[in-house]
Amino acid sequence: MTTDRQGKGLLRGFANIGVGTMVSRLSGFAREVVTAALFGAGTEMDIFVAAFTIPNLLCRVLGESSVEAGFMPLFKGTHAAGEKARAWRLAGRTVNWLAIALGLLVVVGIAASPLLVELVAHGFEGDVAEATVQMTRLMFPFGVAIGLAALMGAILLAFGRFRVYSLAPVMLNIGIIGSVLALNGRIGYVSLGVGVLAGGLLQFLVQVPFARALARRDGERLFRADLAPRDKDVRRVAGLTVPVIAASIVQRLGVIVDRTIASFLVPGSISSLYYSFRLVHLPYAILALSAGRSAAPVLAETHAVGDHDGFSRALVTGIRMNVTFLAPVIVLAVAFARPVVGLVYQRGAFDETDLAMTSSAFAMYSLGLIGMGLTFLLVRAFAARLDTRTPVRVSIVAFFLNAGLNLLLVRTPLAHAGLALASSIAFAVHAAALYIILNRALAREGSAVAPSELVSLTWRVLVSCAALALVLVPLDRWLGMRLAESTPVYRAIRIAVAGGAGGVAYLFTSGLLGLHALMGRLFTGRRGSGA
Repeated sequence: MTTDRQGKGLLRGFANIGVGTMVSRLSGFAREVVTAALFGAGTEMDIFVAAFTIPNLLCRVLGESSVEAGFMPLFKGTHAAGEKARAWRLAGRTVNWLAIALGLLVVVGIAASPLLVELVAHGFEGDVAEATVQMTRLMFPFGVAIGLAALMGAILLAFGRFRVYSLAPVMLNIGIIGSVLALNGRIGYVSLGVGVLAGGLLQFLVQVPFARALARRDGERLFRADLAPRDKDVRRVAGLTVPVIAASIVQRLGVIVDRTIASFLVPGSISSLYYSFRLVHLPYAILALSAGRSAAPVLAETHAVGDHDGFSRALVTGIRMNVTFLAPVIVLAVAFARPVVGLVYQRGAFDETDLAMTSSAFAMYSLGLIGMGLTFLLVRAFAARLDTRTPVRVSIVAFFLNAGLNLLLVRTPLAHAGLALASSIAFAVHAAALYIILNRALAREGSAVAPSELVSLTWRVLVSCAALALVLVPLDRWLGMRLAESTPVYRAIRIAVAGGAGGVAYLFTSGLLGLHALMGRLFTGRRGSGA
């Protein structure tokens, strides 16, 4: 892959995935606004969130994580090497095996729902615990649809069909919103579970025509009737997938630990963590996931053809994008935690207590944005090298660190927000460990990332963020004294005026420091460190 083509591909991918993800996440927030207004952050939402945890966790691990890191790199590498028929045979057989695995998982999950709910929400008792079990059973079939949707998305991602790939999740939100609005009056919060099932199916179906068209373009077909368990590529995907699943389970167990501990805290703790994490996921998805997913096919292709320098260039670009775009977002999120949460969620049943709890958790989760983004990118970089075992070992260490910090920080005045801070610290350590290990491997190939390639940009970003904070904080405090009314209009004015002034300070300072010129080289393939 040429340097120019690589740079343009990364830029196009980042832009398209970012825009598509923004639309998808905004529809997700429309969903959250509707559910927050109807159900607040009380017992009914606690039931839904706890019930959705296990089917969402297990099925996304076996679906999304396995296909993005276990299937896509091998599929993309095989296709890039010119073996198109072999690549599409692998895709068709993977569809069949994934459907079987997910179907079996759903059957087992439905039977084991009481035990799973006991693990996820040990503090639930009586009718609340029983309602959670029933809701869990209702939503488990979601896993089949969302897993197959993830596989279709991985195929689209491999071929650069970023727009369809990133817009498909809108279907899940449409399904939930439609179900809640149509059925809430008849079946109450159970309408959330029905919407999850409908949305997952829509997300799968909307991608199928595009994936089939890609196969037909190569003179192949996507869906096949054979399983071919002895196919060496099928076995290779299975071998790569097992560590991916293990790493994802270990990483996501942190969510279960958080919610288990939160179930012993004051009512609304689980919902507050859920709402705040959903909110912090907006910049994470638009910026961090876009950077990681646009880089993933490039990383897989450059490794497959032996272009070590191209691999390092793509990795450096992904890291730089995460640091540059997420650092100012962290400052803004922490400074505006309360007005942002109030603007998005405070209406209907969402009261002042819910606002205070959710905004404190949101601020603590926001501190981990860069760590979250780099972890996602680096796990994909290891997968592109067909090494899915190393991230497992690092994930285990990060999990125990997270669990230990949970037990420590939840006893502080932060309470439930301490669980969010523990996750942020663990993500930072996780990313640092992955980077050190990967860069050592790159050094053995003669293409290590030099510290100057990251430091030259990072210090400029940090100084620019400091300028942002110095303008934003006092101005927001001044506005807060004069716009004390807690209405959406007043909150929007505070965010727009103080955030806009801070943004101007950030851009002005970064311009003086030459950050703009340095950022202009992100997609050109030039790896110079700059001044």
